[in-house]
Amino acid sequence: MSKHRPRLLSGHRRGPAVSACYLGVLCGLCGSASVARADEFSQTSKYSVRMFSGGTLTLETRTGDIRIEAWDEPRLEIEAEKVVRAGSEAKAKPLYNKIQVSVEGQDKDVYLRTLYPPRRPWRPFRDESKLSVNLRIRMPYDANLVLKCVDGDVTVSGLTAREQLRVNYGDVEIDLPSAWDLRSLRARAWLGYVQSDLQGTERDSAGLQQKVFFWNARGKQDVAVDVHMGGVWVYSQPQ
Repeated sequence: MSKHRPRLLSGHRRGPAVSACYLGVLCGLCGSASVARADEFSQTSKYSVRMFSGGTLTLETRTGDIRIEAWDEPRLEIEAEKVVRAGSEAKAKPLYNKIQVSVEGQDKDVYLRTLYPPRRPWRPFRDESKLSVNLRIRMPYDANLVLKCVDGDVTVSGLTAREQLRVNYGDVEIDLPSAWDLRSLRARAWLGYVQSDLQGTERDSAGLQQKVFFWNARGKQDVAVDVHMGGVWVYSQPQ
């Protein structure tokens, strides 16, 4: 395993190229407007549903970090931390209700979504930065994962089944239990970096249209990662 693997931290860490791009966008949006001081407050809820081997978790979320861990249990456990920014705890309380966590289905198909207030056409991003949901998930190691996230860092460890991840803004880190069982890997970042320590895919570069492809006809796990702006890191456990 490479000794230079970056660690994903909370707070939406970004690589240098991405940070510079964000800075330009923020300067254009904010101009000379002042930003009122606000503190972070959080509220955590837990959910648990039965989930079988070979099932599929479909996750769609807008803003927040996601950590997914595999385990040898026939159920899905979710810890959802709503994070809001407000001037006081009293002002934070009504903001929690603006974000809903929806968990539907069980056994073979589970759908997890975070629901935000509808965007107004004339001010689509108003209060957007005040609301986020961080998710910590435990799921069967041999279940499938389909994930879509607008803005957040994602870490996935221990899954042996299909992984299909799409992130607009954020970093994705994947820990594969076994490189021998991997059939295909397709990892791509439109703007950012792609890093891998898998044999035949070693890569550490940043810029436009970075990607890694791997194929092993004897394997059985398929992994696809698409990041618009951010980074991808894929590594495997020592055999």
